[in-house]
Amino acid sequence: MSEWRQVVRRELHRYRDQTGHDVVERQDLLDQSRSVLEAEFPEANTPGQTLSRVLQELRDSDELEFLDHAGTYRIRELEVDAADVSTDQGTGTYEAETYETTVQARSMPAAFREAVLSWYDARCPVSGVDHAGLLDVAHVLPWSDYPDRRTDPANVIPLDKTHHEAFDRGLFTLDSGFHLHVSPELSTDSDVLRRTLLDREGNRVEFPDVRQPSGEYLNQHNSRLDWW
Repeated sequence: MSEWRQVVRRELHRYRDQTGHDVVERQDLLDQSRSVLEAEFPEANTPGQTLSRVLQELRDSDELEFLDHAGTYRIRELEVDAADVSTDQGTGTYEAETYETTVQARSMPAAFREAVLSWYDARCPVSGVDHAGLLDVAHVLPWSDYPDRRTDPANVIPLDKTHHEAFDRGLFTLDSGFHLHVSPELSTDSDVLRRTLLDREGNRVEFPDVRQPSGEYLNQHNSRLDWW
């Protein structure tokens, strides 16, 4: 099994290097690495099952982080031999499906977005909007300033597109206890914004127990707001 771990680590490294994304679905990895696995392990009758076991082992060693029941993983620090991954394997190029957010046209792994929505039952915790097509993955610590936190589960909140833009613009925020606070500069005649933001000033936003944004990240985010 140690040889399997070495090969899977190498292919995960190649996936991240070639796609620029650190989130991968088990089935997607299997589909794209099948020719490699079959060449490396021609006697393996069930490469998919073995791959699943190896991914679990890498999760247990903290090299991967398990994101959801669909078999989605976040690649962390892989114990890869630099000489091994620098070798041209001649196996083609990995590709990853992406999702383009409406706000600032950010591109992220589609598998990560699906995982985030699954944690929150595809519902914005601030507005209650529950249509997946109207939801974005918002980042507590800015996307551009913290690239290593882009797929950190503790750094994301699913927000509908309007509230995503409002959050990024600093028109509202949450404290480390998840209480909602609105910028004094937010003046609006919108019934939606009044009902979901202004009328909820100081109220606690409820998050699922399984996933919540980091209070530390929220404190860092709020320290950048001129009205905080």
